[in-house]
Amino acid sequence: MLKLDNQFIKLIKSKSNKNLSFIDEIATVLNINYDAAYRRVNGKTSLSLNDSIKLAKHFKVSLDKLFTVGDPSKIIVNKTIDITDLQTLENYFKNVQKRLKPIEYNEKAIMYYSAKELPVFHILSNNSLFRFKIFVWLQILGGDNDINRISFEEFKISDSLINTVIEVGKQYRNVKITELWSNNILSTTLHQIQYFYESNLLSYKNALKICEELTITIKNIENDCYIGRRNNHNKTQFKLFYNPLMNSNNNVLIKIPHYKVTFVSYSILRYYEIENTQVCATMERFINNQIFLSKQISEAGVKDIILFFKPLYSQINSLIKQINLLKQFPIQKF
Repeated sequence: MLKLDNQFIKLIKSKSNKNLSFIDEIATVLNINYDAAYRRVNGKTSLSLNDSIKLAKHFKVSLDKLFTVGDPSKIIVNKTIDITDLQTLENYFKNVQKRLKPIEYNEKAIMYYSAKELPVFHILSNNSLFRFKIFVWLQILGGDNDINRISFEEFKISDSLINTVIEVGKQYRNVKITELWSNNILSTTLHQIQYFYESNLLSYKNALKICEELTITIKNIENDCYIGRRNNHNKTQFKLFYNPLMNSNNNVLIKIPHYKVTFVSYSILRYYEIENTQVCATMERFINNQIFLSKQISEAGVKDIILFFKPLYSQINSLIKQINLLKQFPIQKF
């Protein structure tokens, strides 16, 4: 019997129903007779790939346990779906909905978000800011070539997508969350507004409107920081830390009793989903160390909160001034 089979059988046996015969349970799952199940359990017959996958699903064993048992240097990851157009973007957010469902309203669950830029959950709303971010994402991801030829004002999205993202935004406000922000939390969004305005793909009126809505978004987060709770019916816990030592990478760790999963960003809105126990433990230690080296903003004194958010408002106001200046003195085309 292969060492892999032996270790895998031991693993699933530890998760089997103690009130049932293990061999009977294997026979039921694989739809084989007792003798055939006995031969697989005792190494007389090797497990096929199909058998192993069925057993992994039944005993709720992560696939990395199946394929990498005995080799801790290798893991199995799942990746989020590729976003190429508005429909795949909507499917992406529907998957996010499913992911948030088990931790919504769950006091024993917590999400850690180590943010390189403003977490997308804060801007999920039916407004110009979110529509602009969708416009930018599709421009950068490059799946829909038609998007690259139109302005923001010509860009249309479906009511179905808007309704989906609004629901995801509501879910996020019902999740216990700890966010870690870097120095440049607004830099990406502000550069995007400036770039598309200067490229004549974003009107003066909408550029100012997006800046205004970004200011409102930051103000809502600031208000949550004063009490360390969301402004929602359940007053869900919200913690914000500022880490000046490093730029994060939009990584996420979700902790539920007896289960952890981490999402590692590899490009815009694209993540590797990892359930490997060792990787999740490493990510948790890393985040805890970040928190230790960070300054807590939520529930700090009024002065500390004001001093933290004041530069963010100043950055937005600086862009507004630059937009107004460009309105008066447009960039010359060559």
